Amino acid sequence: MKKILLSVALLAATCGASAQKLSYIPYEDNALMMGITISANGRYVAGGDTEGRAFIYDTQAKQIKYFQSPNLGETDADLDDMASIRSVTNDGVGYGDIYGKSTKFDFATGSMTALLDKSIEDYSLVHYASSDGKVSCGVTYDNTTFVQAPYVMVDGVMQKLPEISNEWAGYEVNGGIAYGGNEDGSVLWGAVCDNYSSYPLMYWVRNRDGKTYSANLLSKRFVDTTMDFTGAQPYDIFTGAAMSANGKWLAVNYHTKMVSRNQVDEGNRVARFDLEADTLQLLSCPDASAETSYYATGISNEGTVVGFVEEQDSKARKAAMCPAGTKEMKLLADLYPTVTEFATMDEKNLNEVTAITPDGRYLQGFGYVDLNDEQDCFGTWYFDLEKGETAVENVKTEEAPAKVVASYTVDGKTLNADSVRKGIVINKLSNGKARKIVK
Repeated sequence: MKKILLSVALLAATCGASAQKLSYIPYEDNALMMGITISANGRYVAGGDTEGRAFIYDTQAKQIKYFQSPNLGETDADLDDMASIRSVTNDGVGYGDIYGKSTKFDFATGSMTALLDKSIEDYSLVHYASSDGKVSCGVTYDNTTFVQAPYVMVDGVMQKLPEISNEWAGYEVNGGIAYGGNEDGSVLWGAVCDNYSSYPLMYWVRNRDGKTYSANLLSKRFVDTTMDFTGAQPYDIFTGAAMSANGKWLAVNYHTKMVSRNQVDEGNRVARFDLEADTLQLLSCPDASAETSYYATGISNEGTVVGFVEEQDSKARKAAMCPAGTKEMKLLADLYPTVTEFATMDEKNLNEVTAITPDGRYLQGFGYVDLNDEQDCFGTWYFDLEKGETAVENVKTEEAPAKVVASYTVDGKTLNADSVRKGIVINKLSNGKARKIVK
């Protein structure tokens, strides 16, 4: 009887593990797609392909729509004919650019509509939209000087955002960019355009009048801008990657400045900045060095950071994540070992998680997958962390560990604290959960 129960338990565990797998946008007809964003409700995935077409994919209806310039593929086509989508709303409206203008791409109608008023003659690019599309932000720029000006649009009304002066920054400023914000647009984040293209992190906060914004050069506290690095700040790069929808967290990419020949290059690393507490949380990035760097791409409302690890020589990328409540970036292949596609894409040298939904439920990314027996191609994937058995393993949280309140064998017999038994033991924990261990 015990052998039968043990076999059943092992079979159930195996079935639960094998149920974990990624979902993909069909890539057989277009092997060039790279999804870079997912709607807050997890329904729509959007991005572009290497041919200059933008796309939106409905994960429920399993339908895809492309958006492209009619000039695409013609001999007189130029960069303005290439479309891109950087953000997508819960009802399937993508925000990006085509023809050098900030544009909305509607999945329902298949239409492309200029976002800004025709009076805005400059080129423009929208980087972000809230889940309902009421808030969006981006940049306008002169196509001759390329000086950039950040803007925000709230309920259809556009305004330019205040910029940082040369005197305040301590270096020459060539404009700024608004990359994203929280759900209601009360906090936005972006970067200063400097001469070194390091894009120092800044953010804006809506004033009490409910309309205008004030700028904060957050990076000034952390970046040494002196030519000989004699300043007190510890970093030479401190740039943003994403903001949580609740406005609490900023995901940050940073690099420690090199002040001596004997100093070891620690590589690019990842951190969280808590805007409410005004504190910086440095995340452990195993094996980070001059050859291996970490980059963040997204952050959830609870502080889960997603991104990738990059080998500098080969440019190989592996998807990584630091779950909320923890302080170490780990490979998705290690966090979810039963999702074997993560390890397979890592081995193919391209696996990048590009977005996480505000609730932390859905991840989205792309990597190399098998197109056929001889060729790899881009595969855009999305992953529901709450579907099936997707518990994160080997991650220590800052919460107090749950205590074992009772132990059982697989046939239901209770074990006392002094019992020693080899095989599978099920521990009941004080938090109401159960954990299966092998002794």
